[in-house]
Amino acid sequence: MRIAYLTGKKRIWYMLIGFLFGCLILWARLFYVQIIRGEEIYNSALTQRLRPIPVDGARGDILDRNGVLLAGSENLASVYVIPVEIKDKPKVAELLSRILNLDKEQTLERIQKRAAAVWLKKRITQKEAMEIRNLAIQGVGIVESPKRVYPFGSLAAHIIGISGIDNQGLEGMELVYDHWLTGGKGSYMVERDASGREVPEAVKVYEIPKKGDALTLSIDISFQSITEKALAKRVIETGAKSGLAIFLDVLTGEVLSMASYPTFEPENYQDYPAINRRNIAVTDLYEPGSTFKVMTAAAALEEGITSLDRRFFDPGFMVVSGWRIRCWRSGGHGSQTFTETLENSCNIAYATLGLELGGDKFNYYARKYGFGQKTGIDFPGEATGLIYKPGPKVPLVTWANMGFGQSISITPLQLVSFVAAIANGGILYVPHLVKQIGDDKPIEPKGTRILDEKTAKTLREMLLSVVENGSGRTAQVAGYRIGGKTGTAQMVIAGRYSHTSVIASFVGLAPAESPAIAGIIAIHEPTTMQYGGQVSAPVFAAIASAILPALGIKPIPETIQPNPWGGPAKRIPQSEVVVPNVIGKSVYEAQKELKTLSLIPETVGDGPTITDQVPQEKQLLKEGSKVYLFTDFETCIDGLTAVDALI
Repeated sequence: MRIAYLTGKKRIWYMLIGFLFGCLILWARLFYVQIIRGEEIYNSALTQRLRPIPVDGARGDILDRNGVLLAGSENLASVYVIPVEIKDKPKVAELLSRILNLDKEQTLERIQKRAAAVWLKKRITQKEAMEIRNLAIQGVGIVESPKRVYPFGSLAAHIIGISGIDNQGLEGMELVYDHWLTGGKGSYMVERDASGREVPEAVKVYEIPKKGDALTLSIDISFQSITEKALAKRVIETGAKSGLAIFLDVLTGEVLSMASYPTFEPENYQDYPAINRRNIAVTDLYEPGSTFKVMTAAAALEEGITSLDRRFFDPGFMVVSGWRIRCWRSGGHGSQTFTETLENSCNIAYATLGLELGGDKFNYYARKYGFGQKTGIDFPGEATGLIYKPGPKVPLVTWANMGFGQSISITPLQLVSFVAAIANGGILYVPHLVKQIGDDKPIEPKGTRILDEKTAKTLREMLLSVVENGSGRTAQVAGYRIGGKTGTAQMVIAGRYSHTSVIASFVGLAPAESPAIAGIIAIHEPTTMQYGGQVSAPVFAAIASAILPALGIKPIPETIQPNPWGGPAKRIPQSEVVVPNVIGKSVYEAQKELKTLSLIPETVGDGPTITDQVPQEKQLLKEGSKVYLFTDFETCIDGLTAVDALI
C-alpha cells in the first residue's frame, strides 16, 4: 500500500514537471514571437494589408553654370482608382470621363479591371483635381505627380532635351543623365482587407519621394540666349534651311553655348516636327569646305613640308589623276605666301599640301586632331565622321580634295574643338556640357596634346591675318582681335556637288593674342547670299562682342574699325573710362551720367529707376561702349528680357 502511494505521488510530480516544462517552452516561444520578432511579424502582416500607390519623385533641377534654373518640376496631380471599392462603376466612369475628358468606354474598362489599383490619368489640372475631390467617390484617389517645366521655354532646348509623361528622360541631357536626375519613388499606402476594401480606421503610410540630383551645365544662359537669337536672325535673313552655333571655353572644353535652328519647346515637343529636335551641331555630318584648310595647314606645319617662308603659285587650276581642280577665283591668286594662301582661301595651295602629305600622313594627322571619331561629348547620338583610309582603290585626287575640305565628312563640334586646341596652345579637350552632378561630383576637364605650342602659335597668327586682311574681315569686333577661317562648302545633291546649295560657315577664336573662346557658325542652304564671310562671320562677331566683355576680357588699347569694303582694317586709339554705379538712379539721370563719360546707355524695361546694370561699376570700358540698364527685376541679367537685350 505504501509503495503504491509513493509511486502515484512520483507520477504526479513527473506530470507536474512535464506540464511546467511545456509551459516554459510555450512561454519562451511566445516571448520569441511577441517580443523578439513581434515588430517584424507585425510589419510583415501590415505590409500584406497595405496596398501601395506609387508616387514619382521630382526630377533633379537642371541649372546653368551660374545656378539659373533651366528645367525644374512642378507638382500636379494624377488620378487612380481602386476597382474593388467602386460600387456603381458605370456611373463613376461617366462622371470621371466627363471631368477628365476621357473616353467613357475606355474609362469603364479600366475601372472594371481586376487589379489592386489602376492609373486613370496622369498630370491633371488643378480644376480637374478640385472637381474630383468634391465628388468624394469611394475608391477614387489623387496623388501628387511631378511635371517637368522649362522657365525659359525653348531656350537651350536642344541641349536640355525632353522627358516623358512617366518622368523618364527621352533626349538630350534628360536622357544622358537620367540615372542622376530621376528621383526616388515614394508611395501612398492604405490598410485594406482581403477583398481590397479599406478597413475602418485604417493605417495610412506616406513614403516621401526623393528628388533627383541637380545637374549644373557648362552653358551660360545669357550666352545661350545671345547665340540663339543671333543664329535665328541670320537664318531668317538669309532664307536658309537651318543653322548651328557652338562656343567653347578653350581652356577646359566646356560648352558655353550651343544652338540649332529651327528649334522647339521641350514642354510641348509633340507640337513640333521631330527634325526640329535634332541637335545638328553634334549629330549631323557635313563637308566643311575651306574651314578645313586650317587642319591641312596644321598637318603640313607639323610634318615640316611648309613654313611661313614658303611661297605658292596658283594659276587657277591643277590636274590630278585626270581630274581638273579649280580655284574659286578665276585666274587664280598667282604667287603668295603661306599666310596669304589662308587669307585668300586658295584651293590650289591646299590641294597641293594634301598631295604632299599623302594618304597615310593625311589620315594620321586628321585622326590625331580628332576627326573621324567621336569627341566624347556627353550628348547622345554624336556622329563619327568619315575620313578615307589610304588604299589602292582610293584615287590620288581624294587627298587633293580633302586638302581643301571636300571628300570628307565631319561634325561642327569636331572642327571647333580642334580650333580650340589651336587657341590654347595645342591641347585637344573633350567638350562637355556638364560642370557638376549634384553637390559633390564636379566634372574634370580631359585633354590630350595634339599640336606643338609653336605650331599652334603660328596658326593663331595666320587665323588673325585671315580676319584682318583676308576673307574673314566681317568677323572683326571693335576692341578685340579675332582669328578665324571662312568656308563655303558645296552640298552634295543626288551624288553631285551643287552650285546653288551650300553650307556657309566661319570658325574662329578670340581674342587672338590670348584666346578664351572658340566658336563655329554654320548656315545651311542660305539663299539671299552664300559665302561664309558674308553669312556666318558677322554672326560670330555679334556673339563674340557680347561674350568677351561678359567674361571680363578687357578690350585692347587699339580698337579695330572693320572695313567691310576690303583692304586693311583701321586701328583707332580710344580712351578707357571707369563704369559708374547708376543703380537706384532715375533713367534720365543714369543716361545723362553715362553719356557724359562717352558711354552709350541701353535701357531695358519700362521701370522708372535702374535696378541693375551690365557691366557693373568700376569696370573699364572703351569710349563708345554700351552699358545695359535694367529698370525692373523681371529684366535682371538672369531673366529673359535682359538676355534678349544683350543681343
